[in-house]
Amino acid sequence: MGILSIQSQVVAGHVGNSAAVFALQCLGREVWPIPTTLLSHHPGHGGSQGGPLPPALLKSLVEGLAAHGCFKRCEAVLSGYLGHADAADIIRDAVNRAKAATKNSVYLCDPVLGDDGRTYVSADIVTAVHNLAAFADILTPNAYELSLLAGYVLQNRNDALRALRAVQSLGPRIVVLSSFAGADTHTDTLDVMAVDGPAAWRLSLPLLAAKFFGAGDVFAALFLNFWLSNRDTQGALGNACSAVFGVLQQTALLGAAELALIDAQSMLSAPPRIFSSERMV
Repeated sequence: MGILSIQSQVVAGHVGNSAAVFALQCLGREVWPIPTTLLSHHPGHGGSQGGPLPPALLKSLVEGLAAHGCFKRCEAVLSGYLGHADAADIIRDAVNRAKAATKNSVYLCDPVLGDDGRTYVSADIVTAVHNLAAFADILTPNAYELSLLAGYVLQNRNDALRALRAVQSLGPRIVVLSSFAGADTHTDTLDVMAVDGPAAWRLSLPLLAAKFFGAGDVFAALFLNFWLSNRDTQGALGNACSAVFGVLQQTALLGAAELALIDAQSMLSAPPRIFSSERMV
């Protein structure tokens, strides 16, 4: 069985597919990456070159996978940064092909729209991602993305839970808030929250004094990996958070400008610190 991952890719660094694919492969998953955008490196470092792949090329790659019989073995489709709004229709087509060919295939949408109070995609991509969010089985927004999808600012945990429920009502069964710091969280921690049907869970992670490009991409991939193992949302939440924290802590210790995925690859399967969530409702 395999995972089709459709998101951005960089030549140098670890974001988008350049983070998710390695992490999933380390955990024994077969991955088929399609880049929506190909850049020299993360634009946050300045001076990046490259750009979105033409929609016709993305479509032909999906059609080639179909001709090769890959969708008969496609356990999940994972999507992230789109690059252009037209990519959403191609992702939807891929998901439909996977679900038609493989029993219980799922779609996880990481709605990459912005962070830290800033939207860094165009308005048509925001609309396209909103539509994909309603189509997804699993959604993994950060706090800013959740606020965009829900339509209001998150001040505290009650706001966050209400927003998770509002976005869940759009269509996805599972919505995971990958990072949140509100008025009622400790100044040295971040909350991670999830809803699955009527259930909700929360856990807190120590706040590390660094900014990590690609952390959300790795989290989405790891949550999908652990969830696919036994379809246990609470267990996947704890396992993904433990692994991501191990990678981020190692990255911070090394003072690396990019996620230290190569150095920290053992953290993916055997993190030294295990976090578990508590039931909220």
